[in-house]
Amino acid sequence: MNFFRNFFRRPQQLWIRRVNFQVHLWVGIILALYLIVIGVTGSILVLRVELGALAGAQPLHSINASEPIADISSVVRNLKAAYPRYRIIQVLGPETEPTFVARLQGEKQIRVAIDPTTAKVLGEDSRGPAWLDTLEQLHVSLFMSRSGRILNGVGAAFLLLMCITGLVNWWPGVRNWKRALKVDFRRSWRRINFDLHSSVGFWTLALISFWAVSGIYFAWPDQIFRFVDRISPIVTAKPPIVSVTPQSEAAEPDLDRLVERASAIDPGTKFAGVIFPISKTAPLEILMRRGNGLSREYEDTLYFDPYTGRHLSTWQYGVNKSLGDWFIWSQAPMHFGVYWGLGVKIAWAVIGLAIPALAVTGLLMYWNRTLRKKWKRLLL
Repeated sequence: MNFFRNFFRRPQQLWIRRVNFQVHLWVGIILALYLIVIGVTGSILVLRVELGALAGAQPLHSINASEPIADISSVVRNLKAAYPRYRIIQVLGPETEPTFVARLQGEKQIRVAIDPTTAKVLGEDSRGPAWLDTLEQLHVSLFMSRSGRILNGVGAAFLLLMCITGLVNWWPGVRNWKRALKVDFRRSWRRINFDLHSSVGFWTLALISFWAVSGIYFAWPDQIFRFVDRISPIVTAKPPIVSVTPQSEAAEPDLDRLVERASAIDPGTKFAGVIFPISKTAPLEILMRRGNGLSREYEDTLYFDPYTGRHLSTWQYGVNKSLGDWFIWSQAPMHFGVYWGLGVKIAWAVIGLAIPALAVTGLLMYWNRTLRKKWKRLLL
Protein backbone atom coordinates (compact mmCIF):
# COMPACT_ATOMS: atom_id res chain seq x y z
CA MET A 1 0.00 0.00 0.00
CA ASN A 2 2.88 2.38 0.77
CA PHE A 3 4.34 1.70 -2.70
CA PHE A 4 1.10 2.65 -4.48
CA ARG A 5 0.59 5.66 -2.23
CA ASN A 6 4.09 6.92 -2.97
CA PHE A 7 3.71 6.25 -6.69
CA PHE A 8 0.42 8.12 -6.68
CA ARG A 9 1.85 11.14 -4.81
CA ARG A 10 5.67 11.20 -5.19
CA PRO A 11 6.73 8.70 -7.88
CA GLN A 12 10.18 10.28 -8.34
CA GLN A 13 11.26 8.96 -4.92
CA LEU A 14 10.71 5.28 -5.80
CA TRP A 15 13.80 3.25 -6.73
CA ILE A 16 11.87 1.22 -9.30
CA ARG A 17 10.85 4.41 -11.00
CA ARG A 18 14.51 5.46 -11.19
CA VAL A 19 15.40 2.11 -12.74
CA ASN A 20 12.53 2.56 -15.20
CA PHE A 21 13.94 6.00 -16.09
CA GLN A 22 17.37 4.54 -16.86
CA VAL A 23 15.86 1.85 -19.09
CA HIS A 24 13.87 4.46 -20.99
CA LEU A 25 16.88 6.76 -21.27
CA TRP A 26 19.41 4.27 -22.61
CA VAL A 27 17.05 2.48 -24.96
CA GLY A 28 16.13 5.89 -26.33
CA ILE A 29 19.76 6.93 -26.79
CA ILE A 30 20.67 3.67 -28.54
CA LEU A 31 17.63 3.78 -30.84
CA ALA A 32 17.54 7.53 -31.44
CA LEU A 33 18.85 7.47 -35.02
CA TYR A 34 16.68 4.47 -35.91
CA LEU A 35 13.56 6.16 -34.51
CA ILE A 36 14.29 9.36 -36.44
CA VAL A 37 14.68 7.42 -39.71
CA ILE A 38 11.60 5.25 -39.19
CA GLY A 39 9.42 8.17 -38.10
CA VAL A 40 10.41 10.50 -40.94
CA THR A 41 10.20 7.85 -43.69
CA GLY A 42 6.88 6.55 -42.39
CA SER A 43 5.34 10.01 -42.36
CA ILE A 44 6.50 10.66 -45.92
CA LEU A 45 5.20 7.31 -47.20
CA VAL A 46 1.71 7.95 -45.80
CA LEU A 47 1.46 10.75 -48.38
CA ARG A 48 3.21 8.79 -51.13
CA VAL A 49 0.46 9.20 -53.74
CA GLU A 50 0.13 12.93 -53.14
CA LEU A 51 3.90 13.48 -53.13
CA GLY A 52 4.23 11.45 -56.32
CA ALA A 53 1.65 13.66 -58.00
CA LEU A 54 3.49 16.81 -56.84
CA ALA A 55 6.71 15.35 -58.24
CA GLY A 56 5.08 15.02 -61.64
CA ALA A 57 3.93 11.39 -61.63
CA GLN A 58 0.73 11.30 -63.65
CA PRO A 59 -1.63 8.36 -64.14
CA LEU A 60 -1.53 6.78 -67.60
CA HIS A 61 -5.29 7.17 -67.83
CA SER A 62 -8.16 8.69 -65.88
CA ILE A 63 -11.53 7.03 -65.44
CA ASN A 64 -14.49 8.50 -67.28
CA ALA A 65 -17.59 7.62 -65.32
CA SER A 66 -19.74 7.70 -68.49
CA GLU A 67 -17.72 4.94 -70.19
CA PRO A 68 -18.24 1.24 -69.35
CA ILE A 69 -15.45 -0.68 -67.64
CA ALA A 70 -13.71 -3.24 -69.83
CA ASP A 71 -14.35 -6.92 -69.12
CA ILE A 72 -11.66 -8.85 -67.32
CA SER A 73 -11.30 -11.45 -70.10
CA SER A 74 -10.23 -8.77 -72.57
CA VAL A 75 -7.75 -7.38 -70.07
CA VAL A 76 -6.15 -10.79 -69.52
CA ARG A 77 -6.10 -11.62 -73.23
CA ASN A 78 -4.33 -8.37 -74.08
CA LEU A 79 -1.84 -8.85 -71.25
CA LYS A 80 -0.90 -12.30 -72.50
CA ALA A 81 -0.41 -10.94 -76.00
CA ALA A 82 1.74 -8.02 -74.80
CA TYR A 83 3.81 -10.04 -72.28
CA PRO A 84 3.95 -13.64 -73.56
CA ARG A 85 6.96 -14.53 -71.42
CA TYR A 86 5.38 -13.34 -68.19
CA ARG A 87 2.96 -15.09 -65.86
CA ILE A 88 -0.01 -13.06 -64.66
CA ILE A 89 -0.15 -13.06 -60.87
CA GLN A 90 -3.13 -10.78 -60.36
CA VAL A 91 -5.22 -8.09 -61.99
CA LEU A 92 -6.86 -5.45 -59.82
CA GLY A 93 -9.88 -3.47 -61.03
CA PRO A 94 -9.97 0.30 -61.57
CA GLU A 95 -11.41 1.35 -58.25
CA THR A 96 -8.50 2.56 -56.12
CA GLU A 97 -6.32 3.11 -59.23
CA PRO A 98 -7.26 5.03 -62.42
CA THR A 99 -6.53 1.92 -64.50
CA PHE A 100 -6.54 -1.83 -64.22
CA VAL A 101 -3.24 -2.75 -62.57
CA ALA A 102 -1.68 -6.16 -63.19
CA ARG A 103 1.29 -7.79 -61.51
CA LEU A 104 3.30 -10.01 -63.82
CA GLN A 105 6.19 -12.32 -63.00
CA GLY A 106 9.08 -12.92 -65.37
CA GLU A 107 12.75 -12.38 -64.70
CA LYS A 108 11.45 -9.74 -62.31
CA GLN A 109 8.01 -8.72 -61.09
CA ILE A 110 6.46 -5.74 -62.87
CA ARG A 111 3.32 -3.60 -62.58
CA VAL A 112 1.41 -3.00 -65.79
CA ALA A 113 -1.41 -0.52 -66.38
CA ILE A 114 -4.37 -1.38 -68.62
CA ASP A 115 -6.88 1.12 -69.99
CA PRO A 116 -10.07 0.76 -67.90
CA THR A 117 -12.43 1.16 -70.87
CA THR A 118 -10.65 -0.29 -73.92
CA ALA A 119 -8.50 -2.92 -72.14
CA LYS A 120 -5.48 -1.65 -74.08
CA VAL A 121 -2.17 -2.38 -72.38
CA LEU A 122 -0.60 0.97 -71.51
CA GLY A 123 2.79 -0.26 -70.31
CA GLU A 124 4.63 -0.57 -67.05
CA ASP A 125 3.09 1.57 -64.32
CA SER A 126 5.24 3.70 -62.04
CA ARG A 127 4.16 4.36 -58.47
CA GLY A 128 6.01 7.65 -58.46
CA PRO A 129 9.60 8.92 -58.43
CA ALA A 130 12.39 6.49 -57.62
CA TRP A 131 13.27 8.25 -54.36
CA LEU A 132 9.92 7.20 -52.91
CA ASP A 133 10.72 3.57 -53.75
CA THR A 134 14.05 3.98 -51.98
CA LEU A 135 12.34 5.45 -48.90
CA GLU A 136 9.91 2.53 -48.86
CA GLN A 137 12.74 -0.01 -48.96
CA LEU A 138 14.46 1.84 -46.12
CA HIS A 139 11.32 2.00 -43.99
CA VAL A 140 10.12 -1.56 -44.62
CA SER A 141 13.36 -3.53 -44.59
CA LEU A 142 16.31 -1.18 -43.95
CA PHE A 143 17.60 -2.26 -47.41
CA MET A 144 18.06 -5.81 -46.06
CA SER A 145 14.96 -7.68 -47.27
CA ARG A 146 13.70 -10.29 -44.77
CA SER A 147 16.50 -9.73 -42.23
CA GLY A 148 15.64 -6.03 -42.28
CA ARG A 149 12.02 -6.81 -41.44
CA ILE A 150 13.23 -8.83 -38.47
CA LEU A 151 15.40 -5.93 -37.31
CA ASN A 152 12.38 -3.66 -37.68
CA GLY A 153 10.44 -6.08 -35.50
CA VAL A 154 13.16 -5.87 -32.83
CA GLY A 155 13.12 -2.09 -33.11
CA ALA A 156 9.33 -2.10 -32.77
CA ALA A 157 9.59 -4.24 -29.63
CA PHE A 158 11.99 -1.74 -28.06
CA LEU A 159 9.72 1.11 -29.16
CA LEU A 160 6.87 -0.60 -27.30
CA LEU A 161 9.14 -0.90 -24.25
CA MET A 162 9.86 2.83 -24.51
CA CYS A 163 6.13 3.56 -24.64
CA ILE A 164 5.56 1.57 -21.44
CA THR A 165 8.52 3.01 -19.55
CA GLY A 166 7.74 6.47 -20.92
CA LEU A 167 4.23 6.35 -19.47
CA VAL A 168 5.66 5.48 -16.06
CA ASN A 169 8.17 8.32 -16.34
CA TRP A 170 5.44 10.72 -17.46
CA TRP A 171 3.36 10.36 -14.31
CA PRO A 172 4.43 13.35 -12.15
CA GLY A 173 2.17 12.72 -9.18
CA VAL A 174 -1.43 13.62 -8.51
CA ARG A 175 -0.68 17.30 -7.85
CA ASN A 176 1.10 17.95 -11.14
CA TRP A 177 -0.47 15.63 -13.70
CA LYS A 178 -2.43 18.39 -15.47
CA ARG A 179 0.75 20.38 -16.01
CA ALA A 180 2.30 17.38 -17.74
CA LEU A 181 -0.37 17.50 -20.46
CA LYS A 182 0.68 20.82 -21.98
CA VAL A 183 3.63 23.01 -22.89
CA ASP A 184 4.35 26.28 -21.08
CA PHE A 185 6.00 28.45 -23.73
CA ARG A 186 6.73 31.18 -21.16
CA ARG A 187 9.49 29.12 -19.61
CA SER A 188 13.12 28.66 -20.70
CA TRP A 189 13.88 26.63 -23.81
CA ARG A 190 15.11 23.73 -21.67
CA ARG A 191 11.80 23.61 -19.83
CA ILE A 192 9.88 23.93 -23.11
CA ASN A 193 11.88 21.00 -24.50
CA PHE A 194 11.01 18.94 -21.40
CA ASP A 195 7.32 19.83 -21.70
CA LEU A 196 7.30 18.97 -25.39
CA HIS A 197 8.80 15.54 -24.70
CA SER A 198 6.34 14.88 -21.90
CA SER A 199 3.14 16.17 -23.50
CA VAL A 200 3.79 14.91 -27.05
CA GLY A 201 4.67 11.49 -25.64
CA PHE A 202 1.43 11.34 -23.68
CA TRP A 203 -0.92 12.49 -26.45
CA THR A 204 0.59 10.19 -29.08
CA LEU A 205 1.17 7.20 -26.79
CA ALA A 206 -1.79 5.10 -27.95
CA LEU A 207 -1.10 5.33 -31.67
CA ILE A 208 2.68 4.96 -31.36
CA SER A 209 2.15 1.89 -29.16
CA PHE A 210 -0.13 0.43 -31.83
CA TRP A 211 2.48 1.12 -34.51
CA ALA A 212 5.02 -0.70 -32.37
CA VAL A 213 2.70 -3.70 -32.01
CA SER A 214 1.99 -3.78 -35.75
CA GLY A 215 5.73 -3.56 -36.46
CA ILE A 216 6.20 -6.68 -34.34
CA TYR A 217 3.31 -8.35 -36.19
CA PHE A 218 4.77 -7.58 -39.63
CA ALA A 219 8.08 -9.15 -38.58
CA TRP A 220 6.57 -12.33 -37.11
CA PRO A 221 3.00 -12.64 -38.47
CA ASP A 222 2.64 -16.42 -38.01
CA GLN A 223 3.85 -16.39 -34.42
CA ILE A 224 1.66 -13.42 -33.47
CA PHE A 225 -1.29 -15.01 -35.26
CA ARG A 226 -0.96 -18.19 -33.19
CA PHE A 227 -0.49 -16.20 -29.97
CA VAL A 228 -3.62 -14.12 -30.58
CA ASP A 229 -5.58 -17.24 -31.55
CA ARG A 230 -4.88 -18.75 -28.12
CA ILE A 231 -6.30 -15.67 -26.39
CA SER A 232 -9.26 -15.00 -28.67
CA PRO A 233 -10.05 -17.59 -31.36
CA ILE A 234 -9.55 -16.18 -34.85
CA VAL A 235 -12.55 -16.89 -37.05
CA THR A 236 -12.71 -14.70 -40.15
CA ALA A 237 -9.15 -13.29 -40.19
CA LYS A 238 -7.88 -16.75 -41.11
CA PRO A 239 -8.14 -17.62 -44.85
CA PRO A 240 -9.73 -20.97 -45.65
CA ILE A 241 -7.55 -23.81 -46.89
CA VAL A 242 -8.73 -24.45 -50.42
CA SER A 243 -7.20 -26.81 -52.99
CA VAL A 244 -8.34 -28.30 -56.29
CA THR A 245 -7.71 -31.49 -58.22
CA PRO A 246 -5.57 -30.82 -61.30
CA GLN A 247 -7.02 -31.78 -64.68
CA SER A 248 -4.80 -32.22 -67.71
CA GLU A 249 -7.47 -31.41 -70.31
CA ALA A 250 -9.39 -28.36 -69.20
CA ALA A 251 -10.38 -25.18 -70.98
CA GLU A 252 -9.32 -21.74 -69.79
CA PRO A 253 -11.80 -20.48 -67.18
CA ASP A 254 -14.40 -18.00 -68.40
CA LEU A 255 -13.41 -15.07 -66.20
CA ASP A 256 -16.36 -12.88 -67.13
CA ARG A 257 -18.80 -15.62 -66.17
CA LEU A 258 -16.95 -16.26 -62.90
CA VAL A 259 -17.18 -12.56 -62.04
CA GLU A 260 -20.93 -12.67 -62.74
CA ARG A 261 -21.28 -15.71 -60.50
CA ALA A 262 -19.24 -14.03 -57.78
CA SER A 263 -21.59 -11.03 -57.90
CA ALA A 264 -24.60 -13.33 -57.55
CA ILE A 265 -23.06 -15.37 -54.72
CA ASP A 266 -21.85 -12.28 -52.85
CA PRO A 267 -24.56 -9.62 -53.44
CA GLY A 268 -23.92 -5.98 -52.65
CA THR A 269 -20.26 -6.14 -53.65
CA LYS A 270 -18.28 -4.87 -56.65
CA PHE A 271 -15.59 -6.58 -58.68
CA ALA A 272 -12.14 -5.73 -57.31
CA GLY A 273 -9.77 -8.12 -59.04
CA VAL A 274 -8.55 -11.61 -59.86
CA ILE A 275 -5.72 -13.58 -58.30
CA PHE A 276 -4.52 -16.42 -60.51
CA PRO A 277 -3.48 -19.86 -59.22
CA ILE A 278 0.12 -20.14 -58.09
CA SER A 279 0.17 -23.92 -58.60
CA LYS A 280 -1.85 -26.68 -60.28
CA THR A 281 -3.70 -27.38 -57.03
CA ALA A 282 -4.43 -23.75 -56.13
CA PRO A 283 -7.85 -22.15 -56.74
CA LEU A 284 -8.60 -19.05 -58.77
CA GLU A 285 -9.64 -16.14 -56.56
CA ILE A 286 -12.18 -13.45 -57.43
CA LEU A 287 -11.96 -10.36 -55.21
CA MET A 288 -15.20 -8.50 -54.45
CA ARG A 289 -15.17 -5.19 -52.60
CA ARG A 290 -17.70 -4.38 -49.87
CA GLY A 291 -19.14 -0.86 -49.68
CA ASN A 292 -16.70 1.99 -50.21
CA GLY A 293 -13.68 0.23 -48.78
CA LEU A 294 -10.38 1.03 -50.47
CA SER A 295 -8.16 -1.89 -49.57
CA ARG A 296 -7.81 -5.63 -49.06
CA GLU A 297 -9.25 -5.18 -45.57
CA TYR A 298 -12.67 -4.53 -47.15
CA GLU A 299 -12.76 -7.33 -49.72
CA ASP A 300 -14.32 -10.76 -49.95
CA THR A 301 -12.44 -13.55 -51.70
CA LEU A 302 -14.43 -16.12 -53.64
CA TYR A 303 -12.52 -19.29 -54.49
CA PHE A 304 -13.29 -21.12 -57.73
CA ASP A 305 -11.99 -24.30 -59.29
CA PRO A 306 -10.09 -23.06 -62.37
CA TYR A 307 -10.77 -26.35 -64.18
CA THR A 308 -14.51 -26.70 -63.61
CA GLY A 309 -15.60 -23.20 -62.55
CA ARG A 310 -17.18 -24.60 -59.38
CA HIS A 311 -17.46 -22.23 -56.40
CA LEU A 312 -15.48 -23.68 -53.52
CA SER A 313 -15.54 -21.18 -50.66
CA THR A 314 -15.96 -17.52 -49.69
CA TRP A 315 -13.67 -15.66 -47.32
CA GLN A 316 -15.09 -12.43 -45.89
CA TYR A 317 -11.95 -10.83 -44.53
CA GLY A 318 -12.80 -7.86 -42.32
CA VAL A 319 -16.22 -9.16 -41.27
CA ASN A 320 -14.80 -9.68 -37.81
CA LYS A 321 -16.46 -12.04 -35.35
CA SER A 322 -14.02 -12.06 -32.45
CA LEU A 323 -11.52 -9.82 -30.69
CA GLY A 324 -8.76 -11.83 -32.34
CA ASP A 325 -10.26 -11.08 -35.76
CA TRP A 326 -10.36 -7.37 -34.98
CA PHE A 327 -6.76 -7.37 -33.80
CA ILE A 328 -5.37 -9.14 -36.88
CA TRP A 329 -7.53 -7.14 -39.28
CA SER A 330 -6.59 -3.78 -37.75
CA GLN A 331 -2.82 -4.12 -38.15
CA ALA A 332 -2.52 -2.91 -41.75
CA PRO A 333 -5.12 -0.11 -41.92
CA MET A 334 -4.18 1.35 -38.54
CA HIS A 335 -0.47 1.19 -39.29
CA PHE A 336 -0.59 2.76 -42.75
CA GLY A 337 -3.50 5.18 -42.30
CA VAL A 338 -4.11 5.52 -46.04
CA TYR A 339 -7.61 4.07 -46.36
CA TRP A 340 -9.86 6.82 -44.97
CA GLY A 341 -9.11 9.92 -46.98
CA LEU A 342 -6.60 12.76 -47.06
CA GLY A 343 -7.53 14.09 -43.61
CA VAL A 344 -6.53 10.84 -41.88
CA LYS A 345 -3.38 10.62 -44.01
CA ILE A 346 -2.29 14.08 -42.85
CA ALA A 347 -3.07 13.20 -39.22
CA TRP A 348 -1.03 9.98 -39.47
CA ALA A 349 1.87 11.83 -41.12
CA VAL A 350 1.92 14.50 -38.41
CA ILE A 351 1.66 11.99 -35.56
CA GLY A 352 4.37 9.90 -37.21
CA LEU A 353 6.72 12.87 -36.87
CA ALA A 354 6.17 12.66 -33.11
CA ILE A 355 8.53 9.67 -33.04
CA PRO A 356 11.60 11.60 -34.29
CA ALA A 357 10.47 14.63 -32.26
CA LEU A 358 10.49 12.53 -29.09
CA ALA A 359 13.94 11.16 -29.99
CA VAL A 360 15.37 14.65 -30.54
CA THR A 361 13.80 16.20 -27.43
CA GLY A 362 14.94 13.20 -25.39
CA LEU A 363 18.53 13.65 -26.58
CA LEU A 364 18.34 17.35 -25.75
CA MET A 365 17.10 16.51 -22.26
CA TYR A 366 20.09 14.19 -21.80
CA TRP A 367 22.39 16.95 -22.99
CA ASN A 368 20.83 19.50 -20.65
CA ARG A 369 20.90 17.25 -17.60
CA THR A 370 24.18 15.37 -18.04
CA LEU A 371 26.36 15.99 -21.05
CA ARG A 372 26.32 19.80 -20.80
CA LYS A 373 27.76 19.66 -17.29
CA LYS A 374 30.45 17.18 -18.31
CA TRP A 375 31.31 19.33 -21.31
CA LYS A 376 31.73 22.38 -19.11
CA ARG A 377 34.06 20.48 -16.78
CA LEU A 378 36.17 19.39 -19.75
CA LEU A 379 36.56 22.99 -20.87
CA LEU A 380 37.72 24.19 -17.47
